[in-house]
Amino acid sequence: MGKSRSATVVCAYLMRRYGITSDQALSQIREARPLCEPNEGFWKQLELYHAMATPANVEETPAYQRWLYQREVELSRACGQAPEAEKIRFEDEHAQANASVDFDLRCKKCRRPLATSQYLIEHAGKQNGPTACAHYFLDPLSWMRPELEQGKLDGRLECPKCNTNVGKYAWQGMQCSCSEWIVPGISLAKGRVDEMKSKSLGGGMGIRMPPGSNGARKTSSEHGNL
Repeated sequence: MGKSRSATVVCAYLMRRYGITSDQALSQIREARPLCEPNEGFWKQLELYHAMATPANVEETPAYQRWLYQREVELSRACGQAPEAEKIRFEDEHAQANASVDFDLRCKKCRRPLATSQYLIEHAGKQNGPTACAHYFLDPLSWMRPELEQGKLDGRLECPKCNTNVGKYAWQGMQCSCSEWIVPGISLAKGRVDEMKSKSLGGGMGIRMPPGSNGARKTSSEHGNL
């Protein structure tokens, strides 16, 4: 009927061609066809397209790739399952060079760097008082791969160097001690890590990898035949 999908395509064209917002594009379309109404999913994608500055190649844009990952998490959550291993996005493997880093989080026991501020997920939690946040919520990182790819809905996160329990995860979501829900919930316990003023850890990734490791999955040929 030319109400939702086609209207979305025309909106995207107008946004890129004339540098206007999704609201402005839809207003122009409605002058000729008042019934146009992109559905909620299409509208969110138009807003994302505008936030990305209407790139020519959307699929290679990090913001769009993160959106696809979030959508996969939502679909898996609706089915009561963990995301498929190959669809989990480990943010430190896609980090931009020279990203701003304010501090890094280190295992309190062995001092191994676990995350940097660029991978933290902000939420409107309380920082002080009896219900202050007791967790750092963050994106999946490559050192978590052995645990997150097991297909479990929830579990513990252990320091890859000393195997100390440093946090937990729940694909269905986790409620912070400040009462806010974070989905998915991947967290480091503030009592198990130290926040250190950041120094360059090299590689632009914000994570110090074990010797001989670049954070990427090894192929069967690299492991050798069993």
